[in-house]
Amino acid sequence: MKKFKIKYEPDGFDEEGNKIPDIPIIYLVLETRRARGKGPAVIDTGFDGGVYPNYKVIQLLNGLKPVKTKRLEHPLYGYILCEIYRVRASIADPTYEKIVPIGEVNIYTPTEPEYINEEVLVGREILNNLEIILNGKWAEICLCS
Repeated sequence: MKKFKIKYEPDGFDEEGNKIPDIPIIYLVLETRRARGKGPAVIDTGFDGGVYPNYKVIQLLNGLKPVKTKRLEHPLYGYILCEIYRVRASIADPTYEKIVPIGEVNIYTPTEPEYINEEVLVGREILNNLEIILNGKWAEICLCS
């Protein structure tokens, strides 16, 4: 059993000066045969996929072939066509001293650049296999298998 306790990332203020709620995150390590990347990812229970990438994650996929395509439903934009790639993934503590493999995950890469986010999202394909406690300040993640 491996446990991680990760402090939320501060999000700042909106245009009216109101504090935006802090962001629960998880630290991911993604690996292909040619490349390895690591960094924080936003815990997003509204995303039903595995990983929704930013440009840095998409660079890791260079040279790989997608395993399939799928249309994701977006509340504002309708359907977004994505290529799905499979990569090895791990969850880490913020220092990357403790890294626990979680197996292969799906990365849903939009085919249109305007749908690519600045942050990486982790969705329910991964989250539903973890025990997670969110208390407003910390995300406590347990890989209890």
